[in-house]
Amino acid sequence: MLIVIEGIDGSGKSTLAALVARALAPDHPVPAGKKHLVASDPGTGTRADGLRRLIWSSDESAGDTFGAAHWILLIASWYAALARLRPDLRDPDTVTVMDGWYYRNIAKTLVREPLDASWVEPLFAPVPEPDLTVLLDVRPETAWSRRDGFKDTELGRWDGYDGPPREAFIAYQGVIREQLARMAADRGWLVIAPDPAAPPEEIAAVVVRHIRALTAR
Repeated sequence: MLIVIEGIDGSGKSTLAALVARALAPDHPVPAGKKHLVASDPGTGTRADGLRRLIWSSDESAGDTFGAAHWILLIASWYAALARLRPDLRDPDTVTVMDGWYYRNIAKTLVREPLDASWVEPLFAPVPEPDLTVLLDVRPETAWSRRDGFKDTELGRWDGYDGPPREAFIAYQGVIREQLARMAADRGWLVIAPDPAAPPEEIAAVVVRHIRALTAR
């Protein structure tokens, strides 16, 4: 069973995913994240490492030279491999909690260039839909206050958001939030808009209750 915590950058996805995973299986390590592939042979491992570097280890200062279509195709390729090489994602007896899925990549692609959503979203058809996706609906102003700094891609620099970092972040993440809200409505996600003062453990407890209700069916 696959559980995904989604939201804008800085919304607290990583913290919440770790808390939920530990609550569900306190005696087991938190499962590997979406950047981890299980390579069955050295050749597969080499290809996975190369693709991982292309996506997540590029120099952000160079900007989006190749364009949004190039990046979303690379990301779709990664997730197709993930679906093939991570059997735990389809195992009904194993609960895997992920910090984000490909949805934010789709949102950022549609913001970056006027690509057709009906072309972008089917690129991920080979990838399993989560059994439960939780949208952590946090305002950009709140997300900004939680971290000391954000990368250029999180500030929207590749998407034409110039000016002071805080203003750029809030404007950019605001449109990403709108895209995620659209997907949540279309796909029937659980949407949680937490009180900014609420401890993450309290939010995790809400998510765990939903997961246990789902597994009890």
